[in-house]
Amino acid sequence: MNNKVEEVVDITSKLIKIPTLNPPGDSLKEGAEFIKDYLSQRGFSASIIEFDRGWPVVISQSKPRDKNHVMLNGHYDVVPVGDEKRWKNNPFSGLILENLVYGRGATDMKGGLAVLMKVFSDLADKLEYDLVFTAVPDEETGGFHGSMKLAEVFKPDLVLISEPSGSNSICLGEKGLLQVKLVSVGKSAHGSLPSLGENAIMKLIRSLTSLQKISDYNISTPKEVVELLRAKADMNTEKDYLSISFNPGVIRGGVKVNVVPDYAEAEVDMRIPPGITVNDAIALVEELAEGVKVEPFNISEPNYTSPDNTYVKLLENVIMRRLNVNPIKYIMTGATDGRFFRYKGVPTIIYGPGELNLAHSYDEYVTFQELEKTYEVISSFLLDISNYQRS
Repeated sequence: MNNKVEEVVDITSKLIKIPTLNPPGDSLKEGAEFIKDYLSQRGFSASIIEFDRGWPVVISQSKPRDKNHVMLNGHYDVVPVGDEKRWKNNPFSGLILENLVYGRGATDMKGGLAVLMKVFSDLADKLEYDLVFTAVPDEETGGFHGSMKLAEVFKPDLVLISEPSGSNSICLGEKGLLQVKLVSVGKSAHGSLPSLGENAIMKLIRSLTSLQKISDYNISTPKEVVELLRAKADMNTEKDYLSISFNPGVIRGGVKVNVVPDYAEAEVDMRIPPGITVNDAIALVEELAEGVKVEPFNISEPNYTSPDNTYVKLLENVIMRRLNVNPIKYIMTGATDGRFFRYKGVPTIIYGPGELNLAHSYDEYVTFQELEKTYEVISSFLLDISNYQRS
């Protein structure tokens, strides 16, 4: 392992040791200060900006060159650790052991953030275009105080986010999100005389059974997108990728076993592939879930960057050259801050160390190998952009 990778490992470990939990606490500020200090000590002017009070965003820019510019973006907040007894080691130990760095956020995404910090400090003043580094505090709760604000202020030609795609894969987009509450209202009565009432739970069950058919709705998804959706799917999950997924995650209703319930509600999570808008999906939900009130509470449009985009092709070529693999290009079922930039028409690529299935897990870790590979690929990619612009 060379000195540069040793530094990336060290940064990852130090970031993990700062418990930047979201919901927020004082450690968000501590995390932002650590990132700012790292960049400042290497000669870069870095600032902490709160677009919204209590949500510190770190921003550093290379010397302006009045040319195209690229934004590096990552988040330093992490989800809660869950049951600490299920961790083999302290989740905020940043333990380095046997070519692994352990701890909450190792994969999602302090390893990726460490890579970007090192890449920026190594290359920002050596490139022929503007490079912007940004670290945000709230991706895990929607990104509305960080990346959403950045997307309104900056107009880069490319955004590279180092969420855990895996070094052999490039994430180009994500399914849309539609989370709704279904509210069922009935009429209460004594449980021994149910015919005198109207059971809100039974109404809700019928509505959910009908709404489940949304997964069979035929969507006109572009061919290039179908290929991206299938890239990470298997026999068990292909329908989840290609269709509107359906998952009732929460259900509430009733006050007592011997009372006919006059109120019940369910919260349903649906993920929408490109080819249908959120508004069209909501109309479909209202049609299928007849008899109950539909209240959307969390939405985002499906979004993706074309696999034929020049920057995507450049990155693909770098991965083939540096790692000797043909990278998998895919669309993910979850959501990232990348959507805010794609909504503004900015090509956005997700590429970073680790595997997504380790995110939010107990004994989360990232490997030295993944940190090294993504550092080498991203460094070469940024240099290739200079060569491309010069040609």
